[in-house]
Amino acid sequence: MSAATPPPQQLALNLAPTRKPLVATSNDLEGSNTAGIVTVRDSMGTPRSVRVVQKEEPEGVNMIKISWFYILEDKTYTIELRHGRLSGIRKIYVNKELILRDKRIVYALSARASMHDFDVGPKRARIVVEPASGAYSYQLFIDGRIVESAPPAATEIKSKIVRVVKDRRIGMTLQNNANGPGVVVVHFQPESAARDAGVAIGDILLSVNGEPTNTHEVAVHKIDLVKEGEAFLLAVAFESALHGARGARETDDNAVGDDLST
Repeated sequence: MSAATPPPQQLALNLAPTRKPLVATSNDLEGSNTAGIVTVRDSMGTPRSVRVVQKEEPEGVNMIKISWFYILEDKTYTIELRHGRLSGIRKIYVNKELILRDKRIVYALSARASMHDFDVGPKRARIVVEPASGAYSYQLFIDGRIVESAPPAATEIKSKIVRVVKDRRIGMTLQNNANGPGVVVVHFQPESAARDAGVAIGDILLSVNGEPTNTHEVAVHKIDLVKEGEAFLLAVAFESALHGARGARETDDNAVGDDLST
């Protein structure tokens, strides 16, 4: 490649998450197990999609226990909230160690929201307890990012493989897929290597070079790692996997999205 070839532009990050938050509720008297996902940066500064398992366990008329489990850089973390819906008590444990106990009289006298910040290993976490339709809801944040509802498994989604050469602008805008895995292509710039390679508006990008792209940050980071002039492979969902996403109208150049403009 000629030495005069200009370096690629940096990839921009300008999209807020569009998936629904993972919410636990004290209304579920039978308890439940579900999972979510959050994008955090590891010790090297690389964005990582972290799977968070959430478990609800009622403990009598008053108490409910909400637990969250996740693995980051080969270390397992457990966060546990014990909430007294009538007594107002909030107890938080990290890896079985009590790190916060908050019992205010105002919690017992009225349905009052509360927000609790604490450290979990190298990360800062927050639990938000809020009144919700005569009950309470519970949400977890890690490093300022809310844990979102996890997309369903992509193992049975039909997809095609598209080869894109990073020799000019990638030229597409992405949004998180609120209805499933991957990220949705919502716009192309006039010059777009991705469109010319066969990607279409409404397509869902499931992976980059075989690595899942569950959030827009991860998709951008994986493509950013590809060197100028090299090719990369996109797994692109189509047909029934699109859930109505295909046919989305193109937006202008100021559209909210991850702009892959290399």
